[in-house]
Amino acid sequence: MSGRAQSPLHEAQSIVGLLRALRRDLLRRSRAGFARSGLTAAQLSVISLLAANESMTLTELSRELALGHSTLSGIVDRLQARGIVERTPSPDDRRYTRIMLTDDARRHGRALGETDPSGRLVAALASATPEERRTIREGLTLLRRFVDTASD
Repeated sequence: MSGRAQSPLHEAQSIVGLLRALRRDLLRRSRAGFARSGLTAAQLSVISLLAANESMTLTELSRELALGHSTLSGIVDRLQARGIVERTPSPDDRRYTRIMLTDDARRHGRALGETDPSGRLVAALASATPEERRTIREGLTLLRRFVDTASD
């Protein structure tokens, strides 16, 4: 459009299109990597979060990934059966279980990180200036705030 402000509907459609394209671009190379690793996107997301956070509870993982507790429990069960994660009682409160990558999985984590969409995002952001990264973060934060406010 030539200088005229677009309607909120057109802006929303444009933003949704950009978000879909971004998701598609981040996942493009990942799909081949998923097939090679034998892991699902959800499993790789759990691995990525655990690599960044050392250990987490099922509730913390569930909240971060926006997945149901039972769904996430099944994902963790399958990762545990493959020797990728382990569950240990929390030292602070034995009623809770901490989930962490096994030592072997941590050693091989770099290869998995190249497959994970967040690894692609890290590589992409590495080429941006600190100012550009700040602008991206602030814009997404602002958009999230407006979406959250509209949902109330």
